[in-house]
Amino acid sequence: MSSDAVDSTEPAIVLVVEDEVLMRHAISEYLRDCGYKVIEAASADEAMLVLTKSQLEVDVLFSDIELPGAMDGFALAQWTRANRPGMEVILTGSVPRAVDSAADLCEEGPVPKPYESQVVHDRIRRLLAARSRRK
Repeated sequence: MSSDAVDSTEPAIVLVVEDEVLMRHAISEYLRDCGYKVIEAASADEAMLVLTKSQLEVDVLFSDIELPGAMDGFALAQWTRANRPGMEVILTGSVPRAVDSAADLCEEGPVPKPYESQVVHDRIRRLLAARSRRK
Protein backbone atom coordinates (compact mmCIF):
# COMPACT_ATOMS: atom_id res chain seq x y z
CA MET A 1 0.00 0.00 0.00
CA SER A 2 1.39 3.36 -0.98
CA SER A 3 1.66 5.89 1.83
CA ASP A 4 1.25 8.85 -0.51
CA ALA A 5 -2.32 8.15 -1.63
CA VAL A 6 -3.84 10.44 0.99
CA ASP A 7 -2.72 12.19 4.15
CA SER A 8 -5.61 11.03 6.36
CA THR A 9 -5.85 7.74 8.20
CA GLU A 10 -8.79 6.62 6.09
CA PRO A 11 -8.14 5.86 2.42
CA ALA A 12 -9.85 8.10 -0.11
CA ILE A 13 -12.75 6.47 -1.93
CA VAL A 14 -12.67 6.54 -5.73
CA LEU A 15 -15.71 5.64 -7.82
CA VAL A 16 -14.45 4.26 -11.15
CA VAL A 17 -17.07 4.38 -13.90
CA GLU A 18 -15.98 2.53 -17.04
CA ASP A 19 -18.05 0.24 -19.27
CA GLU A 20 -15.02 -1.63 -20.65
CA VAL A 21 -14.56 -4.41 -18.09
CA LEU A 22 -10.83 -4.96 -18.57
CA MET A 23 -10.04 -1.25 -18.34
CA ARG A 24 -12.27 -0.84 -15.28
CA HIS A 25 -10.67 -3.77 -13.47
CA ALA A 26 -7.13 -2.73 -14.42
CA ILE A 27 -7.39 0.88 -13.20
CA SER A 28 -9.36 -0.20 -10.12
CA GLU A 29 -6.73 -2.74 -9.13
CA TYR A 30 -3.95 -0.22 -9.68
CA LEU A 31 -5.71 2.38 -7.53
CA ARG A 32 -6.29 -0.19 -4.78
CA ASP A 33 -2.57 -0.96 -4.88
CA CYS A 34 -1.97 2.79 -4.42
CA GLY A 35 -4.00 2.70 -1.22
CA TYR A 36 -7.41 3.93 -2.36
CA LYS A 37 -10.72 2.25 -1.64
CA VAL A 38 -12.33 1.69 -5.05
CA ILE A 39 -15.94 1.19 -6.02
CA GLU A 40 -16.62 0.10 -9.60
CA ALA A 41 -19.58 0.91 -11.83
CA ALA A 42 -20.17 0.02 -15.48
CA SER A 43 -22.58 2.87 -16.25
CA ALA A 44 -23.73 6.27 -15.05
CA ASP A 45 -26.91 4.66 -13.72
CA GLU A 46 -24.86 2.29 -11.54
CA ALA A 47 -22.69 5.19 -10.37
CA MET A 48 -25.74 7.26 -9.42
CA LEU A 49 -27.10 4.33 -7.39
CA VAL A 50 -23.82 4.18 -5.48
CA LEU A 51 -23.83 7.93 -4.90
CA THR A 52 -27.47 8.11 -3.79
CA LYS A 53 -27.90 4.82 -1.89
CA SER A 54 -24.50 4.22 -0.31
CA GLN A 55 -23.48 5.49 3.10
CA LEU A 56 -19.93 5.95 1.81
CA GLU A 57 -18.50 9.42 1.28
CA VAL A 58 -16.97 9.10 -2.17
CA ASP A 59 -14.02 11.47 -2.63
CA VAL A 60 -13.36 11.16 -6.36
CA LEU A 61 -15.46 10.31 -9.40
CA PHE A 62 -13.25 8.92 -12.18
CA SER A 63 -15.50 8.39 -15.19
CA ASP A 64 -15.21 7.60 -18.85
CA ILE A 65 -17.01 10.13 -21.01
CA GLU A 66 -18.59 7.55 -23.30
CA LEU A 67 -20.92 5.33 -21.28
CA PRO A 68 -23.85 3.12 -22.26
CA GLY A 69 -27.36 4.24 -21.47
CA ALA A 70 -29.14 7.57 -21.44
CA MET A 71 -26.51 9.35 -19.35
CA ASP A 72 -22.91 9.77 -20.49
CA GLY A 73 -19.89 10.81 -18.41
CA PHE A 74 -20.56 14.52 -18.99
CA ALA A 75 -24.09 14.22 -17.62
CA LEU A 76 -22.85 12.14 -14.67
CA ALA A 77 -20.22 14.79 -13.90
CA GLN A 78 -22.86 17.55 -14.08
CA TRP A 79 -25.14 15.60 -11.75
CA THR A 80 -22.23 15.01 -9.37
CA ARG A 81 -21.29 18.71 -9.35
CA ALA A 82 -24.90 19.64 -8.54
CA ASN A 83 -25.52 16.94 -5.92
CA ARG A 84 -22.07 16.29 -4.43
CA PRO A 85 -20.28 19.66 -4.65
CA GLY A 86 -17.28 18.55 -2.57
CA MET A 87 -16.49 15.53 -4.73
CA GLU A 88 -13.56 15.73 -7.11
CA VAL A 89 -14.35 14.82 -10.73
CA ILE A 90 -11.98 13.35 -13.30
CA LEU A 91 -13.23 12.52 -16.79
CA THR A 92 -11.42 10.39 -19.31
CA GLY A 93 -11.95 9.81 -22.98
CA SER A 94 -10.92 10.37 -26.54
CA VAL A 95 -14.07 12.16 -27.68
CA PRO A 96 -13.10 15.30 -29.67
CA ARG A 97 -15.50 17.48 -27.69
CA ALA A 98 -13.98 16.27 -24.41
CA VAL A 99 -11.65 19.19 -23.79
CA ASP A 100 -14.25 21.91 -24.35
CA SER A 101 -17.11 20.13 -22.62
CA ALA A 102 -15.09 18.96 -19.61
CA ALA A 103 -13.52 22.32 -18.80
CA ASP A 104 -16.22 23.29 -16.29
CA LEU A 105 -16.62 19.78 -14.93
CA CYS A 106 -13.09 18.79 -13.97
CA GLU A 107 -10.20 20.87 -12.71
CA GLU A 108 -7.46 19.93 -15.14
CA GLY A 109 -9.49 18.82 -18.14
CA PRO A 110 -10.04 15.22 -19.16
CA VAL A 111 -7.40 12.52 -19.00
CA PRO A 112 -6.98 11.43 -22.64
CA LYS A 113 -7.40 7.77 -23.55
CA PRO A 114 -5.44 5.65 -23.62
CA TYR A 115 -4.06 6.78 -20.28
CA GLU A 116 -1.30 5.55 -18.03
CA SER A 117 -2.38 4.44 -14.57
CA GLN A 118 0.28 6.62 -12.93
CA VAL A 119 -1.21 9.70 -14.61
CA VAL A 120 -4.59 8.93 -13.01
CA HIS A 121 -2.98 8.35 -9.61
CA ASP A 122 -1.05 11.63 -9.86
CA ARG A 123 -4.22 13.55 -10.79
CA ILE A 124 -6.16 12.06 -7.87
CA ARG A 125 -3.34 12.83 -5.46
CA ARG A 126 -3.11 16.47 -6.65
CA LEU A 127 -6.87 17.02 -6.42
CA LEU A 128 -7.11 15.53 -2.93
CA ALA A 129 -4.11 17.56 -1.75
CA ALA A 130 -5.66 20.76 -3.12
CA ARG A 131 -8.96 19.92 -1.42
CA SER A 132 -7.17 19.37 1.89
CA ARG A 133 -5.53 22.79 1.61
CA ARG A 134 -8.93 24.41 0.98
CA LYS A 135 -10.44 22.97 4.16
